[in-house]
Amino acid sequence: MLLQRRNFLTFLAASGVAATVRAESACQSAQVASRRPRTTERSDPWLELSSANLRWNVRQIQARVGGKPVMAVIKANGYGHGLVAIARELENAGISHFLVGKLDEARELRTAGIRGRILNFGPFADVDADEIVRLDISQNIYTDQVAALDRAASRLERRARVHIKVDTGLGRVGVHHERALEFLERVAALRAVEIEGVFTTFTEDADFDPVQLARIRGICEQASRRGIRTGLRHAASSAAIVDFPPAYEHLDMVRPGIMLYGLYPSERAEKERVVDLRPVLSMKCRVVYVKTLRPGESASYHRVFTATQSERVATLPTGYSDGLPRTLAGKGHVLISGRKCPLVAISANAAIVRLGETPAAIGDEAVFIGAQGAETISASDVARLTGTSVYSIAMGMSALLPSMFV
Repeated sequence: MLLQRRNFLTFLAASGVAATVRAESACQSAQVASRRPRTTERSDPWLELSSANLRWNVRQIQARVGGKPVMAVIKANGYGHGLVAIARELENAGISHFLVGKLDEARELRTAGIRGRILNFGPFADVDADEIVRLDISQNIYTDQVAALDRAASRLERRARVHIKVDTGLGRVGVHHERALEFLERVAALRAVEIEGVFTTFTEDADFDPVQLARIRGICEQASRRGIRTGLRHAASSAAIVDFPPAYEHLDMVRPGIMLYGLYPSERAEKERVVDLRPVLSMKCRVVYVKTLRPGESASYHRVFTATQSERVATLPTGYSDGLPRTLAGKGHVLISGRKCPLVAISANAAIVRLGETPAAIGDEAVFIGAQGAETISASDVARLTGTSVYSIAMGMSALLPSMFV
């Protein structure tokens, strides 16, 4: 407790109460994560991650883009795979640039010892500026709020690194492309700010993406003629890497997200497989109960399943609070003993499956996403059955689920 109090007072003096609370919260999260069981000998659900498949996907992406640098998009808790675990594995695989969606994620990576460049794609408050500079986090910027980073860097006698977001047509955030050159000039004039990159986000409209690419290239070319260094230019997400090669052929870096995890940005891309990807994630648990329902007996709330004949069922300790879509009940399956068993009910923390003739006992492994024996259930299978996308399935995994590389 004495050490914690000293840390509290140090942060209080340097950054204010809010920064202290955020830092202590991140530390507590890391401590909780370190206490999670690192073994599959458990009944609660867990995620298994394939190091070999992750590295395979990285190599396939690098081959596709001709060796251009990769900024790994690991926002949303590493697309549900576990933020720090994925970052560490990618760093070990040679990736040195990471993109996150929130400052808290960037902070957590630094706390965990990730050394590479980290771009916070999300917003920040002026009071966060000192911490951003101190932790050497690159910040997405597109307004005059960049002045807060300049002041903080000047006070700390360091450099604030920024990537300037240009709105070339998505209409979400970013300095409008018609004002971008002027904005670049103003940022370049700040003494304590370094422009590390300039980027945009495509609409993923086949007819409009070339217009956006021409806009970002034109802005950077004009800036270069005026002696402004734009750093790394990037725009290509997973969809562009698959469908729009000029996005990486004419720029300096790519930003793959869903592809890293062995999933495709669209059903069409999955069918065409111009890049051969392998899924990284499996979602598993263990059977906690097996019983036989007599005719007329029911299972779960509102008697959602009622046996019309003698039915063997198994209860699994996994539900929609863990990321299992509730609408999968009555449509999807779970793998037990290498066989597909129909899901009949899903509640917050439990699922019930019909076993039929499938052998099952308490402690047996059950697979919601992944392979068992000769059978496989993919995240895209789950997405199709529930009428959503693989993005939703992956990012919907609870952050409380322990993830482990195998």
